[in-house]
Amino acid sequence: MNDDTLRYYDRQGVFSPAKRGDNKSKYRYYSPMQITTVKMIRVLTEIGVPLKTIREMTESRTPEKMIKLLARNREKIEDELRFLNDVHSVMKTFLELMCRGISVTETDITVSQLPEKNIILGDLTDFSGSTEFYGEFMRFCHASHEPDINLSYPIGGYWESMDAFLDESTRPMRFFSLDPKGNEKMPAGLYLNGYTRGYYGETNDLPERMKKFADENNLVFTGMVFNTYLFDEISVSDPENYLLQVSASVKETRRVSSRRPLRHL
Repeated sequence: MNDDTLRYYDRQGVFSPAKRGDNKSKYRYYSPMQITTVKMIRVLTEIGVPLKTIREMTESRTPEKMIKLLARNREKIEDELRFLNDVHSVMKTFLELMCRGISVTETDITVSQLPEKNIILGDLTDFSGSTEFYGEFMRFCHASHEPDINLSYPIGGYWESMDAFLDESTRPMRFFSLDPKGNEKMPAGLYLNGYTRGYYGETNDLPERMKKFADENNLVFTGMVFNTYLFDEISVSDPENYLLQVSASVKETRRVSSRRPLRHL
């Protein structure tokens, strides 16, 4: 510990010198045995124990008291670590989306392998009657989920097939959160990715552009469709500039010429 720290602890009554010099010299003298006390204070300070508690432990400490103190502070630190891990995960998720958004334009259609992601998938939506997009969106946000949904994560839409997406592109069959604590999966695999700009629930001509691209490039839609916002209110102020990515599961097919027979493997 430096001299300023020692003087501070002295003023707080936490750690006083064994002997003081005269008023003129203002020297403080510490005994060799006090080194053990310095170590105890340093350890407790590093784990966030208040000075008042450290003062009490300096005057009278036992293994039983220290066990209770360390256990209590360990629980506090574990809570803080969980919070920091959640914050780190949210930051990582938004960074991935925004960095992807910077590298594409709304006219892009791409095919790529996407990794598996854990998500929290909501119940089937119900757009019957006068229910609008935001009604179901808010129902998902406030419904009970296991695990509990962290609303800081981006929320997207899910369709079970490209046909369903083409029929109701502004009405997801389910909503999902990109919260990695989720028990459901966005499967790894080959996806056709399309982009468009606009507010929540707007897909413009994207469904038709994706279908046309697939038809022209021998791609067959094989199942699930997901949409996520690469840019949203976190990164842009104008809702018309939100950037939506739609990812549809596909597989490649090969055209077979009538002049060449199929080879059996």
